[in-house]
Amino acid sequence: MLTIRPALANDVPLLRSLIHEFARFERDQAVATEENLLRDGFGSKPKFRALVAEWADEPVGYALFFDCYTSFQGPGLYLEDIFVRPQFRGTGVGRALCAHIAAIARKENRFGIMFTVMDWNLRAIEFYRRLDATFLEDWKAVCLRGSALEAIAKEVR
Repeated sequence: MLTIRPALANDVPLLRSLIHEFARFERDQAVATEENLLRDGFGSKPKFRALVAEWADEPVGYALFFDCYTSFQGPGLYLEDIFVRPQFRGTGVGRALCAHIAAIARKENRFGIMFTVMDWNLRAIEFYRRLDATFLEDWKAVCLRGSALEAIAKEVR
């Protein structure tokens, strides 16, 4: 039986493990530590919220999201991660995680949920199409980080 529940501080080791699994799946490397996750998600000023998906009490996935704001539409939620372990994909876990986040968005009067998807992840793209998500084809995800972030920040005097 599937259950979706809010992550708790004692879930931090599990979240870290799932985040690292997700990073490997996305051909990336996670640097998330338990200390950072505990501070940033469960400290006095949480920067994110998370849900844990369990199948018969076994952790099978998670979703991590946070508040966002657009000048055109107001407050929303940004879905940073949604990950389901491979052996549980296609069982409705991802849809249940999305449904729970959508219910939170509705309860909190958010305009919607923003997220990105890797262009090579065709299974995820099809999943979001089945949810009738709007693909913003004319938008490109952009990130200033590392040396580019340092270089522009140095211009402030």
